[in-house]
Amino acid sequence: MFINKVTITVIIASFLSLGVFQPSFIVHGQTTEVAASNLFRPLPFEDAELGRNSHAYLGRIQAPTEQEKEDFVNQITEYGIQASKQYGMPASAIIGMSIIESGYGTTRTAHFANNLFGIKVWGYNPQNAWQLKGQPDEDLDRKIPVIANYGPDRIVFDETQRRDNWYRKFNSYEHSVNFLTGTLLVNQRYGFAIKNYQDRIANGWDIKDASKEYLYEIANAGYNHLGGEYYREVVGKLMNQWDLYRHDVIEDVKEDEGTPITSGYHTVVSGDTLWRLSVQYGTTVDAIKTANNLTSDMLFIGQVLFIPVNQSVSEPVAPTEPEQIKEDPVDEPEPVIEEEPVVESQPVVEEDQVVEKTRGNGNNNGGGNNGGGNGGGPKRK
Repeated sequence: MFINKVTITVIIASFLSLGVFQPSFIVHGQTTEVAASNLFRPLPFEDAELGRNSHAYLGRIQAPTEQEKEDFVNQITEYGIQASKQYGMPASAIIGMSIIESGYGTTRTAHFANNLFGIKVWGYNPQNAWQLKGQPDEDLDRKIPVIANYGPDRIVFDETQRRDNWYRKFNSYEHSVNFLTGTLLVNQRYGFAIKNYQDRIANGWDIKDASKEYLYEIANAGYNHLGGEYYREVVGKLMNQWDLYRHDVIEDVKEDEGTPITSGYHTVVSGDTLWRLSVQYGTTVDAIKTANNLTSDMLFIGQVLFIPVNQSVSEPVAPTEPEQIKEDPVDEPEPVIEEEPVVESQPVVEEDQVVEKTRGNGNNNGGGNNGGGNGGGPKRK
């Protein structure tokens, strides 16, 4: 039988529409959106009867196993410790936040965009972003066109006209953690909490209390719309459950054998921060800044600092002109909204969102069987 090219084309197109020949792309052991669509509860545009807008914030239908939880925590612990060493915030808080905001990596944004913290990018089809279709309208400045209305929590929106449900897409979980810690949490809005945390540790605070106070301060600064008391409690429970505080123990930075850690001059290298130097030399950030007439915490590669410790050091290095290169310059992020998920009665994870504009993060996605406390409804802070 003769089959022309048109017929062959139609046959191939039919197979593609059924999902045949579609490649599977594995990220953290999970498949693409097409292959994983059955892992999550339906949205209104997918099912007029069962679909709910609030489903957009929930984790997958099947709660993570204990092994999956443990694997997730172990993976994020590595990144949290790295962030703690580089920026000085408590690793326990970062790990706990990733659990509650992503439900151990089971939310849609974590699954499809490696976005563990619901970090939004407001705009129309922005670059490097993934759209969470079906979520409730959170754009207070303009009404999103409605295609179909099946009742409360069952509205189909015109997704092509939306700017309020785009989420930053990351290459990996590590990339997501690095963006949160190295961009959002060090900016003017939240950066003060790092110094307060370090000062409390230096003044003898218990590590657990200091870490929870850090969560309280960033939440009150806008990261979570439910406030500091709430965020400290729900994330603190997970930190207690996994004993995450053990990762906040700051070990002394040892130099090469035969080179004692003493006072004197220190030449800044990549990775140095005032916090790390204060720990390394057994002094304080303020003491180093005062001794060197520093007005900010910024350091430069090649910069020579006098470390005021009451010990002698032989042949100190003479100060030289610092090289004007910051170790890792932090750009102020583009308007990014950190939002909140809705509370669902089902024991599942709710999806988080974070606004870096005028409000904060309130994802609290680790609820129920997925491991944390569910948070409040979606709000545009």
